[in-house]
Amino acid sequence: MGIINYDLYPEIRDAGSLSSAMTEAAGRAGLDLSGVRSQSEFGSGLISTAQVDSSRGKFMVWLDESTRTFFVGIQEGRFVWAEGATDDLTDLVAASMAWRGGMPVGEFAESFPFMTLTRLAEARETGDPVPAQWDWLLNSEIFEEERPIVEAAHVEYRLRRLFPNLSHGSLRLSTNLGVQGSREIHINPLVSGRYRVEDTSVSSSSLETGSLMEAVAAATEFLDRGPDLE
Repeated sequence: MGIINYDLYPEIRDAGSLSSAMTEAAGRAGLDLSGVRSQSEFGSGLISTAQVDSSRGKFMVWLDESTRTFFVGIQEGRFVWAEGATDDLTDLVAASMAWRGGMPVGEFAESFPFMTLTRLAEARETGDPVPAQWDWLLNSEIFEEERPIVEAAHVEYRLRRLFPNLSHGSLRLSTNLGVQGSREIHINPLVSGRYRVEDTSVSSSSLETGSLMEAVAAATEFLDRGPDLE
């Protein structure tokens, strides 16, 4: 990480840290941004990062080194709600307050055009992004090579209820929307048409199968047996 030019950020230089500068900017606007803090306990992050916690994850801010840019990421576990960048500290503070206050995601994007919602943000707000994620994996051209494994798993209704992700050709089916630490069933392609199936909630659960249909059946059996599988 390079050295940040704080001449680009006089408010931060004067306040002593990004979190302090955000608190002061909120105060000048008559707002209460209590609870904003650095993302780091030690090092340069104490000065150059900030985080506002909310019921929908963390509103995180960090600085560009050579241009006046506040980068923003809103993340809940591994799910990213929105990303953006602005050079205006006042707009940044207003956005953090709006997000913490629970502003609907569509209204948030309209109110703060420097923020861009991720593909599943609106679906997640309605409470069920799973169908939208399956639809993306089943129809996007970028997943054409992995399409057979996605289609095979989607046929099984118990697997279809899980949140799917593709990683290096492997299908990962999460019981909790892909949130870090949630239970996942993995279907991993091997050579010669074979597959390895794993349940992350159970140690030594790896099972090798001779076909994709057998892999889907094994994944379903893992799910039915639950985390007590031996």
